[in-house]
Amino acid sequence: MRDFEGFEELEEETVVHEIVSLGNSMGLEVDDDDVEELVEEHSKELSTEELLELHKEENETLKHSLTSEESGEEEDKEESRIIPAKDLKDAFFCWRKLSKLAEDYHPDIGSVQKAINAI
Repeated sequence: MRDFEGFEELEEETVVHEIVSLGNSMGLEVDDDDVEELVEEHSKELSTEELLELHKEENETLKHSLTSEESGEEEDKEESRIIPAKDLKDAFFCWRKLSKLAEDYHPDIGSVQKAINAI
């Protein structure tokens, strides 16, 4: 049941036209049939077998992307660098230690707390 107060009920046809218009404004070649086909495809419930197959495909894609990164096939290594959890943990430990030091020794505790909370 759709009875949200303050929201008008839009006709399905109007919504489809808005989606088509948005797609076209983004440079996509979309028509009403495409949108209706997409809605129909996504309204079907998947069987357990289909869900397992989808999960398997996602895992294979993930494995492939990880293998590509390890073998040096990434185009831009700077963007794909991952910070190890240990390094993050060390950085957060140092931040907590610095924050505590500032709180303990800075004369204006209010400013220190505001600065720490702002970050």
